[in-house]
Amino acid sequence: MKPFFPTRNFVIATALAFLASMSFNATAQPRNPDQIRVTGAASASAVPDQVSLQFSIEQRGDKLSAMKDRVDQSTQKLLRDLMKRDIPDRNIRSYQLQVYPQYQNDDGQTKQDGFVVMREISITLPDIEQYDQIVDLALAQGVTRVSQVRFEVSNQKELYQRALADAFAAARDKATQLAGVAEREVGSVLEITEQSYPRPVVFHMAEARMDAKSASMPGEQQIEARIEVVFSLK
Repeated sequence: MKPFFPTRNFVIATALAFLASMSFNATAQPRNPDQIRVTGAASASAVPDQVSLQFSIEQRGDKLSAMKDRVDQSTQKLLRDLMKRDIPDRNIRSYQLQVYPQYQNDDGQTKQDGFVVMREISITLPDIEQYDQIVDLALAQGVTRVSQVRFEVSNQKELYQRALADAFAAARDKATQLAGVAEREVGSVLEITEQSYPRPVVFHMAEARMDAKSASMPGEQQIEARIEVVFSLK
């Protein structure tokens, strides 16, 4: 086997490849000593001021026509009573009637045991103090299940904007403090990245069945905001 002696062209090609890799690494990991990157976080608190929930009216048995009539009657009576309590029409939604068979297990065999007729009604109460009264009313009118109870904040967008402003102030304070340690001053904003997004402030309650005697106190909720800011340094 002949010994290998690098030629002039081989040495040049190797050097060019090395320089290219150094250039790539410098491009991939730029450093700017005249910038500072910081994060800021803040939150805004609010007490839920509205509540949304869903009522279900069910009938079980064999006589579909009679079951449907009873569900329709209970639905109409409930809707009338809800409107009497100044709940806007746009806050009430009555869904189509649902009919499906129900089954039971008999000695290892599944057999049909009549039908279920059901209608669901979703409402949003603009006055949270109405909640207990409305649930009591619904259960008295034939509602068999109360579900999807959510206490919400109506001005969520405004609260999030306030939290964003506070998060930016926190980021600037942090940058100013760090720059001072390095005997520098914070300059203009070069980049702002929003790392959060407004989420519904919701307090979920357990499903209620046939009873609504306990008072409802959802308590205060928080909306959080987080940003990343790049400042120039002077």
